[in-house]
Amino acid sequence: MVDPGDSTRRSKSTIDYTTKKCPHCYTYLPLHARVCISCHKRVGDVDKLGFAQKPVDWRAYLLAAVTMAAFVIFMWWAFFRD
Repeated sequence: MVDPGDSTRRSKSTIDYTTKKCPHCYTYLPLHARVCISCHKRVGDVDKLGFAQKPVDWRAYLLAAVTMAAFVIFMWWAFFRD
């Protein structure tokens, strides 16, 4: 029987991986890779399941915010101004 308070057991968060998997094409990559060698997409650090994390694309969020602001301004200009 396994003691749940046993400190010698390793949890999933402390497992050391030697490779990581691309979240887009599932290719195995070295841990230091920042770009997938197969699909050429950016990848981040390894998570607790062994997959590379998808990095946040801040330029896309900024472009979406600017586009929504432009749409709101256009709607005001086209329909609500006097």
